[in-house]
Amino acid sequence: MARKFAFLLTRHFTLSPFALFVDTLRLAGDEDDRRRRVEFDWQVVGERGLPIRASCGIEVMPTRELQHPEEYDDIVVVGGLLNTGDTLGSQKEAFLLKAASRGVRLTALCTASFVLARYGLLDGYNVSVSWLHVKDFRTMFPQVLAHADSLFSVDRSRATCAGGVGAADLAGHFVAESIGKKASEKAAKILILDRVRTTRDVQPVGDLFPNAESRQLRRALLLMESNVQETLAVSDIAGSLSVSRRQLERLFFAEIGRSPLSAYLAIRVHYAKTLLEVSDLNMGEIGFRCGFSNAGHFSRAFKRQTGLTPTDFKQSRGTSAVPSRS
Repeated sequence: MARKFAFLLTRHFTLSPFALFVDTLRLAGDEDDRRRRVEFDWQVVGERGLPIRASCGIEVMPTRELQHPEEYDDIVVVGGLLNTGDTLGSQKEAFLLKAASRGVRLTALCTASFVLARYGLLDGYNVSVSWLHVKDFRTMFPQVLAHADSLFSVDRSRATCAGGVGAADLAGHFVAESIGKKASEKAAKILILDRVRTTRDVQPVGDLFPNAESRQLRRALLLMESNVQETLAVSDIAGSLSVSRRQLERLFFAEIGRSPLSAYLAIRVHYAKTLLEVSDLNMGEIGFRCGFSNAGHFSRAFKRQTGLTPTDFKQSRGTSAVPSRS
């Protein structure tokens, strides 16, 4: 019997994770690309006759009404734009909560982790969140074990994915779980993905350190990027990677030519530059969010890195600086 998936699309959902997830199931579960639903079946569930608009403007019509979630093996919620109010609607919300109460496995693609977390459906679970949103997620949902150092996470009856092409990797995990690794590899090849990635593969690091190639170094940098406000000790980062502090320092110097502390400072200042450009927070608050003990410490460190004080940097970007708090 085919494994059945129900897709709940939020308002302004992201099209690419949804399409990649479905196509991975389609390509892996059929033979000779005949569009048959042999090993997997799927439905887009929603209100009758009401299309769901993606963030890119394309609209998708539901293929099945919201009725009995226990008929499905997996409920997949596809997220999209944040801060758009009620993203599900009352009927989809009731369907999701009923599925959770019946023990149906729940999966969150892209920002749908925020949706599940709002209903308490991720409390105590390990959750993969995009590095772009992990700081906000941890602030909003401290009871969830959120991280940004893997493409996706599967923890008991919950699966989460940071988004993008990672949705194909998570779908490939489900395929391998159901019908074997060869089927997931077939789908990846047809989608022209270089390989099947697992929970051990990390999210891509930003372009601040383009020479970072090894998995351990990228994981270390992701830990730093995910802990800007409450900074981690270098020894703690090394411990989380199961290496000594000395080994970690050698790795940093070998690949990016600087120490872990220097790289950590560069990440924090880079984040501060972003806040200076896009927010109206005062200098003390920006410094605090970037892990500096006070505005003076922030200003000195920022100037050593950039040659400008935070105020001068903000003014050079054509915006007026907000006075620092005493």
